[in-house]
Amino acid sequence: MHTTRSKSSFGPRPVGLLGTVLLALLLGGLSSSPVLAQDEPAGVLTGRVVDAASDAPLQDATVALWKNTGGDSTLVRGTVTGPEGRFTIEDVALGSYTLRISFVGYTTERRPNTQPAPSPDEADLGTIRLGRTTTQQQEVEVTADRPAARIETDRNVYNTSERALSAGGSARTVLEDLPSIRIDMDGSISFRGNESVSLQINGEPASLQGQSLVSYLESLSADAVDRVEVIPNPSAKYEPEGMSGIINIVLSRDLEAKWNGGLTLGGERDANDRYGGNGSANVGFQAGGWRVVGTYSHRRDGEEDTDTRIVERLNGGGPSTWVDQNGREEEQDRSHSFRTDADYSFAEGTSLGLETSVSLRRGDENGRSAYREYTGGAPTAENLTDRYVRRLDNSSSEESVDGRLDFNHDFSESHTLSAQLRYDRDFETEDGTYSVCGLPNQNCPGNEDPRAQELDVVNEDEQDGSLEVDYSRPLGSFSLETGYRGTLRRLDSDQTYEIFQNDQLSEQRGTVFTFDELIHAAYGTVSRGIGDFQLEAGLRAETVTTTFDLSSEDEVTNSSYVSLYPSAFLTYKPSPKRQARLSYSKRVDRPGLWDINPIEDNENPTFQERGNPGLDPEYIHSFELSLTQRWGIGSVSVTPYLRHTVNEIEEVRFEEDINGRTVIVRQAQNLSTSTSYGTELVTTFNAGDRLEGTLSGNLYRSVTDGSNVTTDLSQDAILFSGRGSVRAKLRDGLQLELSQFYRPARDIPPQGRIDRFASTELALQQKLIGGDGTLTLRVDDLLNDTNMTMWYRDQDLYQESNMQWGAREVSLSFQYNFGSGSNDDRGRRDRDYR
Repeated sequence: MHTTRSKSSFGPRPVGLLGTVLLALLLGGLSSSPVLAQDEPAGVLTGRVVDAASDAPLQDATVALWKNTGGDSTLVRGTVTGPEGRFTIEDVALGSYTLRISFVGYTTERRPNTQPAPSPDEADLGTIRLGRTTTQQQEVEVTADRPAARIETDRNVYNTSERALSAGGSARTVLEDLPSIRIDMDGSISFRGNESVSLQINGEPASLQGQSLVSYLESLSADAVDRVEVIPNPSAKYEPEGMSGIINIVLSRDLEAKWNGGLTLGGERDANDRYGGNGSANVGFQAGGWRVVGTYSHRRDGEEDTDTRIVERLNGGGPSTWVDQNGREEEQDRSHSFRTDADYSFAEGTSLGLETSVSLRRGDENGRSAYREYTGGAPTAENLTDRYVRRLDNSSSEESVDGRLDFNHDFSESHTLSAQLRYDRDFETEDGTYSVCGLPNQNCPGNEDPRAQELDVVNEDEQDGSLEVDYSRPLGSFSLETGYRGTLRRLDSDQTYEIFQNDQLSEQRGTVFTFDELIHAAYGTVSRGIGDFQLEAGLRAETVTTTFDLSSEDEVTNSSYVSLYPSAFLTYKPSPKRQARLSYSKRVDRPGLWDINPIEDNENPTFQERGNPGLDPEYIHSFELSLTQRWGIGSVSVTPYLRHTVNEIEEVRFEEDINGRTVIVRQAQNLSTSTSYGTELVTTFNAGDRLEGTLSGNLYRSVTDGSNVTTDLSQDAILFSGRGSVRAKLRDGLQLELSQFYRPARDIPPQGRIDRFASTELALQQKLIGGDGTLTLRVDDLLNDTNMTMWYRDQDLYQESNMQWGAREVSLSFQYNFGSGSNDDRGRRDRDYR
C-alpha cells in the first residue's frame, strides 16, 4: 500500500496586537533616548575582554563609559560582556571619554581619552586583558566563586560544576535539581510541565530520545557538566523543535595550565540495599595552538521498582472483570563513556576542532508480577477466576558514537563564519524472556503450573547526519545572522515475538520498519540596538520529507511539508541590572520515534503501548514577557507566557482484543488544539559569601480541545510546581546544599486524580588538598517518598495504581583536580554555543 500526504504550514505572523506593542515601544525608545540628541552624530565602541594569563574570555565583565565635566564624572553608557568577552556600546555622542572595565577578582582597566567612532569598523578597541587580583596570606588564596544562577538576556544560566548536590552523580542528577525541569520514570524530560522540550549538548540537538537519552545522561559524569542554559523562547536561528524551549548542557572543556586533569570516585547504597558506584577521569593538554581533552567515565547502578494496579473493566451493564496486579522489578545498569575534544588554532580567530564520544551501556532486569483476575461485582475470593505470575528476565545493550568536525573563522570581532559536520549512530538491542505460570493454590511456587514462555527481541539502529553553516556580520547599525542546516535521519527497527507452550512454538509474529527523514532549513535574523532597546526579527524556512516503510505489512507512507517559523524580540535594558523582554516564536514538535514506532510493548499482558505512524507534527505559537531585576543580594525574574498549540499530541487509551484477551492500548494521537498560559517566577539570592540559593515556581492553566477524537480528552486544569535550593558555607571549605521539589495533586480528565509528588535532596561537601580535592556526602530522596499514586475512570474502565521507582540513596564521592590554577572557573574558555 502506498499513500502520500503533502501540506504547507505557514501559521500566523507576529502582527496585530503584538506588532502594535513592538512599534509603540520602539518609537518610545527613539523619542526618549537620554544619551544622544537627534542632531548630534552617533558613535560606537567595540572590544573584547579576556584573562591576561590565559586569553580566556571574561563573560559579564562591566564596561562603563564616563565623561568628565568640571571635575565630576558622569556615567554615559554601560554594558556587560557576552560569552566570548565581546561588548558593544552604541549611540554615544562623539567626543572624549574615560573607559572603565572591571570584573570581580581582576584588576580594573581605565582608558582615558577613549573616543567613539562613527562606524563599527573604526571603533574596535581590540583585545583588553585584565590581570587577576589574588591576595595571599599564609599561603591561602582568596578568589571569587561563580554564582549558582545567572539571568541573561534570552536565557537562564545555571553553573553546576561546583555544586555539592551534583558531585558524584550524573548529568541526569544535574538536570533534576534545576528550576522547572523534571525527568519522569519513563524518561520524559519536561520544562514548565511540558514534555515538548529540546535537549541540546554543547549547542547541538541530542540525537538520542526517550529512555535512550536518559541512559546516556546517566552514563555522563556530573563533573563533565560545566553549566546548563535554559532558553524558554528561542529565536529563528535555532532549530524549532520543542514547544517549551531549549535545555542546553554545556560540557567542561577548559584548560588553564599546560596540563590539566581530574579524577572522581564514588559509591552509593539505597534503602533496598542496592549498591552502585562510579568513576571518571579526564586529562587535557594545551600548547602551540593545540588543545586536547580526553574524558572517561564508568557507572554501575542498581535499583528496585515496585508497582500495584487494579483495573475494573465496565462491560456495559454486565458483570465487571477485574485484574489485580502486584509487581517488583530489579534493575542493574553498567555504562562506559569516552569523550575526546581536540582543536587547533591556525591563527588568531581561525580554528578547526574534532569532538568524538563513545558510549556503551549494558542492563539487566529481573522481575516478578502476580496477577489475579475476577468476574463479578467486586474482586473477592468468590469471584476469583484465575491466578498466575509472569517472570521477566531481560537484557539490553546500547552502543552509540558521535563525531563533530567544527571550523570557525573570525574576520573581525562581529564578523564570523562557522561550519559543522556531524554524524552519530546509536544501536540498541533488547532481549526479553517472560515465563508465565499458573497458581492453582496458595502453596506456590512449588505448585506452579507452567503455561507458556514468551521471547521478545527488539533491535534498533538509528543514524543521524547533519551539515550546518552559520554566518554573522554587521550591516551598518544592524547585525545580521544567517545560515543553513541539512539533516538526514534514518531508523531501522525490527521485532520478533514468539510464544512457546510445552516447549513447542505456538505463535510467532514480527515487525520490520524503516523511517527516513530529510530536513533542509535556512534562517536569517536581523537585530539592532537603539538606546536602551534591542530589536530582533527572524524567519526560518524548512522543508521536511519523511518515508515510513513498514515492510512487514507491505505499507509505505510518504509525507512532505513546508513550514515557516517567524520570531520577534524586543528587549529593554536601561542598566545591567534591569531588563524587560517581549518575545514571540513559532515552534514545532515532530512526533518522536517512540510515538510512531509500531513495535509492541509486551512486558505487561493487560497494557500495551503502540506507536502511531500517522501522527502529524504539532505547531506552537509562544508569547512571553520576561521582567528581570538584579540587586547585589540576588535577582528576580517574572515571566508571564502563553502557548497555543495546533494538532496537540496526546496519549489516548482504548481497549482492544488481542489473542482472545482484552488489552488496554495506549497510543499517541493528534487532538484539535490546546492553550496554556501562566507565570514562572525565578529568584536568586545571596547573603554575603555564606549563603545563596534559588527559588522558582510555575503556575499555569491548560485548556485542551480533544473533541475531534473524544470529548473525554478535553480538559481545563490549573497546575503548579515549585523548587527551592540553598547552598550554605558552614565554614571555609565546608558547604551544605539542600534542594526540594514539590508538585501538588491534580485532576486528570475525564475523571481521575494524581496525588502530589515531592522529592528532597541533601549534600555536604568538604574541600581537601588545598582546594584541589573534594569529599561529598549526598542523600537523594531524603524522605523516601518518590512514588506516584493515581486513579482514573472513563466509560470503559476504572483504574487505581501506585508506582515507586528507586528508594532513598546515600552516596559518597571523592574528586581531585590538578593543573587548574586557583580552582577559579571564571577563566574557562567556552565556545559560544548560541
